[in-house]
Amino acid sequence: MTDIVRETGSAPASRTREFSELLRHHHRELGTTDSRDLDAIEMVTDLTRLEARLTKDFEKHVHRPLGLTWAGFRILNALWIYGPLGQQDIGRVSGSTRASISSALTTLESRGLVTRERVESDRRQLFVELTSEGRETLRQAIEAQTKRERAWTGVLRDDQLSELVHLLRTLVNQETPPAE
Repeated sequence: MTDIVRETGSAPASRTREFSELLRHHHRELGTTDSRDLDAIEMVTDLTRLEARLTKDFEKHVHRPLGLTWAGFRILNALWIYGPLGQQDIGRVSGSTRASISSALTTLESRGLVTRERVESDRRQLFVELTSEGRETLRQAIEAQTKRERAWTGVLRDDQLSELVHLLRTLVNQETPPAE
């Protein structure tokens, strides 16, 4: 029987703060003693936890009020950055799954935020483009999300934020390491 008291709602701040040390403790019990390995485990775990918290926060405070989903926002953003794309390319550049792309595109198209047209040379392919209403909705979403991003990163000094951006860019732009 565990002596952990289960809380309702979100974990108290003290429980959240102790997570990292408990994570390391349990990995040491499994035999992981290399400090670099423990740092890597904690970094990946923390990034995963942060991504989930950011997504939930952005959806609640930014995207849902604009009638968007996180997947819909990422698609609009990809179309804004790259311009018109084939539907099959959207997943690669937006980080969305094929199923969420199809569903989100149907919603975005019904709202007049994107258009889809068949490629004449290959009728199986769809070409997706941002509409002017889509650009305006995206502008509003970017403005609101920038405020949330500023709030989330407010705990960092400017030099810390710049270093974090550099480090994350290094990680995200590397080739996928080979499987062992």
